[in-house]
Amino acid sequence: MPSSEHEQFVSALAASGSVLTPTTPPTTEALQEMRAFEGAAGFTVPEDTTVTRCRYGGVDCIHVDAGGTGGTAIYFHGGGYVYTRAADALAAVAAMGKRCGLHMVAPDYRRAPEFPFPAAVDDAVAVYQALLDEGVSNTDIVFAGDSAGGGLALACLVASHRRGLPPPAAGILFSPWTDLAVEGPSAQSAEDPVVDRAGLCVMADAYLNGGDARDPLASPLYASDDELAALPPLLIQVGTRESLLDDSRRFVARAKASGADIEYTEYPGVVHMWTVMAPELPESRQAFDAAAVFLSRLPA
Repeated sequence: MPSSEHEQFVSALAASGSVLTPTTPPTTEALQEMRAFEGAAGFTVPEDTTVTRCRYGGVDCIHVDAGGTGGTAIYFHGGGYVYTRAADALAAVAAMGKRCGLHMVAPDYRRAPEFPFPAAVDDAVAVYQALLDEGVSNTDIVFAGDSAGGGLALACLVASHRRGLPPPAAGILFSPWTDLAVEGPSAQSAEDPVVDRAGLCVMADAYLNGGDARDPLASPLYASDDELAALPPLLIQVGTRESLLDDSRRFVARAKASGADIEYTEYPGVVHMWTVMAPELPESRQAFDAAAVFLSRLPA
């Protein structure tokens, strides 16, 4: 059962009476206002954390150091490829970095509708390539991400494999969006106060811009068996109250059938993006603890 803290958090989310994610596309004026606000907005730096702006492969990023002494994680933020910035996931990125002992690089990849698919994938691969070019070993790099960012991490793994790049050491994914065709039953049935099927379809349409929803670089669920088998060890965590629950279940089933090494955890009654919106929840701390244990079991 979810914690009382989680239920209080969900009650606060549900108080508005609708899901958080818009179910209609933003108007041109609203999009301009949103981007202007993002450009002017600052961010709150968590305690005992250093945040610096940087660029890798021509992509704006933030580097988050919460005392990490180990490898580097490239953390891709969620937001359906349309909403939020890397800085909006800062508290979760810092919490993960601190618990896992990692230096965190969070790209501000290009977003739709201004920059549709495959711009985000191209940016993700560019950041990874730049770290490799700087001499960071692929075995010292982890991909991570939540929601669309989790899907982008998987897409980056597939794209990097296609380009002949060595795989990173692992992937840590929170509620990855793996199917932009939005065919998982939970997208329709889940009582998730964060996002529903209508919102997912709006964001998918904006990102795809008429492209194929089953392109593996947009929807990793449809990657080939060989591409799935080539994935590094993955940790996937998802809540059972999520619209994207079946995105994880179906992806895990396909990838495991192809021979991928996946550790998979479902959190009963937990909603979408819990680690990002409330990294202090018991379920969030449990998720970051699980990530640290997962990394500790990887081959040295």
